Amino acid sequence: MSDNLLKNHIIPVAVLTLLSFYLFFFHSGNLALTDPDETFYAQTAKEMLAKGEWATPYLYGKPQFEKPILFYWLLESSYKIFGINEFASRFPSGLLALLGVIGIYFLGSILFNKRAGLISALILATNVEYVILSRACVTDMALFVFLLLGFLFFFLGYMKKKGNFYIFASVFFALATLTKGPIYIILAGAALIIYLFIIKDLGAIKWRFFLAAAAVFLAIALPWYILMYKLHGKDFIDVFFGFHNITRFLESEHEIGSGPFYNIPILFGGFAPWSAFLPIALWRMFKKAMAKERAAIFVLTWFFVIFAFFSLSSTKLATYIFPSFLSSALVVAVSWDEFLKAGALKSIKGMKVSYYLLIFLMLFGTIGGIVYAKIDYPVISYGLSVSFLFLLFGFLLSFIAALNKKFMAAFLFIVYALLLFLYPLALLVLPAIEPYETSKEISLKLLSLMKPHERLGSESNYLAGLAFYAEKTPIDFDKHNTLIKFLASEERVWCVLKEKNHIQLYDPDINRDYRYMQPSYMVYCIGKRCIVTNKAPYDGKYIVKRERENDRK
Repeated sequence: MSDNLLKNHIIPVAVLTLLSFYLFFFHSGNLALTDPDETFYAQTAKEMLAKGEWATPYLYGKPQFEKPILFYWLLESSYKIFGINEFASRFPSGLLALLGVIGIYFLGSILFNKRAGLISALILATNVEYVILSRACVTDMALFVFLLLGFLFFFLGYMKKKGNFYIFASVFFALATLTKGPIYIILAGAALIIYLFIIKDLGAIKWRFFLAAAAVFLAIALPWYILMYKLHGKDFIDVFFGFHNITRFLESEHEIGSGPFYNIPILFGGFAPWSAFLPIALWRMFKKAMAKERAAIFVLTWFFVIFAFFSLSSTKLATYIFPSFLSSALVVAVSWDEFLKAGALKSIKGMKVSYYLLIFLMLFGTIGGIVYAKIDYPVISYGLSVSFLFLLFGFLLSFIAALNKKFMAAFLFIVYALLLFLYPLALLVLPAIEPYETSKEISLKLLSLMKPHERLGSESNYLAGLAFYAEKTPIDFDKHNTLIKFLASEERVWCVLKEKNHIQLYDPDINRDYRYMQPSYMVYCIGKRCIVTNKAPYDGKYIVKRERENDRK
């Protein structure tokens, strides 16, 4: 990678754009939306579009206040351009992911150097979680990119001493606040203040610039929140701020993830395969920070602010620490950049150890993954085996290059291996998984069985998927007795639930008051999802009829 090539931004940006289009859009519209998250956002935008609503998010005909408005605006706009489909649902995330790759290239270039910026962009584009979220209809990629661009323009203003860049930074931080609420902007502000405090430069941002940036931020971020309060009053405050921000931090919403070390495997798994280099890279960046290198201080500050906050939070999800991947990509890129410099090979032995560890983990993980799939998920066994063989081929080329001390080629072949891996994964594995992780197939089956006037009920995780694909608003079986009352209806009704929960309806160990007393029929089942009805099917065909033991006798 010659210095002449890096002097011109056009070629690196063009290469990153082409690579991003492949990674983020290849077959992204050929997989049905997964439950429960993708369908939650897609169905909300679909209902808003049908109502001509651009202020209040609606789900199942009622206002919902889980996230702010911006991502729904992006989805509605995408639906207007491409129609309501899977590609349109994922297009905003893919486009923003592309902007994120280009953004970190420029951020890495101004904080460190152009090669480090390009390496960080390649690392960011090819880590597991970034690729997954770029191809998902969820808010996390939008949040990540708006924060990244906010930091990019902040440092352009800070380094060039131009206040106009602070205005652009405030615009993107405001967009982040309209994407996922105020928490992350508070964390971003805290990281920047801590950074300026450590480098003893709190006075760098002049008051006139600060006030102008604050005014722009409030002008963009605040009106929607004020409008929602005027429209919905205390309900909006209690649900959005009370539950989704404060309660989630103080009380765990999920059975797993409450432990303080939950985010460590999430970081190493999500940032794979580049996480193999993260320990040594963090250590080297820490030494730079101790030597008072300002860029290193900022990168580590942002990483640890995010990591510490969401380790203390009671509710944890795999995507909460995703914004820290900005730092992770830069940290690892700087170590690779130094590793590639002439004469530096002997001084960074830890990078070579990390590289060979990665090769071992890839080989071990490939064998384990193929065996595991063959035993527990035979439906994807063939496709996964082909995908891993493609991956191994790329890593073999990388290993050969490393043995010949061509470490730049070794790095690029890792990127190449991940590009190869995606091709059979998208064509063979994901389509095989679709019926088990999405509601599309079971919705089509329901539409062939149900009459238009008949009611539908479902377990909570499948509600949005059924609403999106079957275009019926299901009754939520949030409680066991809700399911029983629904099935006890005099008219025919239909349910989508796990087979184990259908069996549990007749469990003799359950209190009689919470047992279903009539026969029911399971007419279709795929994976864990089953279609159950309370009346004999019209055509007399069913998989199993369940009833009380006494009735059977």
